[in-house]
Amino acid sequence: MYLTVEPQAQEKLQQYIDEDKDLLLDFDDGVGSLSNVGTCTLASVFRIIAVAKDAEQKDYNKSLDSNLGTFRYKGYSEMFMDPQMRLVENPTNKMLSLRGSNSGELTGMVTVEDLSAEA
Repeated sequence: MYLTVEPQAQEKLQQYIDEDKDLLLDFDDGVGSLSNVGTCTLASVFRIIAVAKDAEQKDYNKSLDSNLGTFRYKGYSEMFMDPQMRLVENPTNKMLSLRGSNSGELTGMVTVEDLSAEA
């Protein structure tokens, strides 16, 4: 699998790229300590999270290459991904969108969170 981060999306993520941080492509399904949902839900979406390199990441057991570097993700979330994905900026609302080569839009509004300062 590969993620192409388009130039406008790269600009939005640049502030989160740091040698002391890891980027996660999180499938927010209620699993794990970083979940906003808190319990299993049908409203699952992808989001990007920046975490400190030494942060607990046991749920993020796989890596995904991209033109921006490596993203870690929950291995079982592969079933919701495509072999080739793109992170793009919607020109109308300036939100990030995750799109797959086969499935089309995977998440229409990808949020980005910096949790690197949290313990």
